[in-house]
Amino acid sequence: MPISIIMYKFILAYLYLQLSVLNLVSQTKSPLIVRDNMLWFGYYNSIVISPKWSINTDIQFRTKNGLSNKLLGLIRTDVSYKFNDKFTLAIGVAHFRYFVTNEVTRGEWRPWQELKHTTKFGRLKLIQRLRVEQRFNETVAKDVPTNHYQFNFRLRYRFDLRYPIIKEKETGNNLYALVGNEIMFNAGGPSTYSYFDQDRLFGGLHYEVNKKLSLQLLYMHYWQLSSTGSTLSSNEVIRFNIYHTITL
Repeated sequence: MPISIIMYKFILAYLYLQLSVLNLVSQTKSPLIVRDNMLWFGYYNSIVISPKWSINTDIQFRTKNGLSNKLLGLIRTDVSYKFNDKFTLAIGVAHFRYFVTNEVTRGEWRPWQELKHTTKFGRLKLIQRLRVEQRFNETVAKDVPTNHYQFNFRLRYRFDLRYPIIKEKETGNNLYALVGNEIMFNAGGPSTYSYFDQDRLFGGLHYEVNKKLSLQLLYMHYWQLSSTGSTLSSNEVIRFNIYHTITL
């Protein structure tokens, strides 16, 4: 994909985000900005069946206010088909448990589809991901899950830039600098205050122990707008991820 097209997509996404934020600020009643700090832990497993096919699963647990409050737990899995070195298609499903309190949770079922594009510019690797999600969120009344679900679509566009800090080796022991951004838009379901949902900006280190095991440490800041437009969350996140590949 030409660099001009990549930059064009990024600029459009960035401008849309800025317009959404400006729209919020210009309202008569500005949203309440709520700040929090979070810890996200993730285990990502990939079972490679053949050069084309793989099954990928991640399990995550997230907290807020440090470790004081449970935020959510999730499991997500997909079947992935690699067309070539650049394009990969994935179809999957996820289940989330959001903590209404530290003891009570509500659920979300989330089928999703994804197209990923990978390219290199010298030693710099660019990974772009376009994902479409169908979200079935359980509603809550007075902190009690109702077993009733609301549906909406969400679109996600993400790019990662990865650059080796030391000379890459085939056997592993590789260290990479990683930066990226992901923007999300609501695209259907109950009417909302704004189509804008989230923007996530992140950076950190990715250490490849060998071809089967990698460790990742990231700092992320993300904005999230509530469906009513009354609250804009500003969240600072430390993420620790483990990546594990099994080849059959």
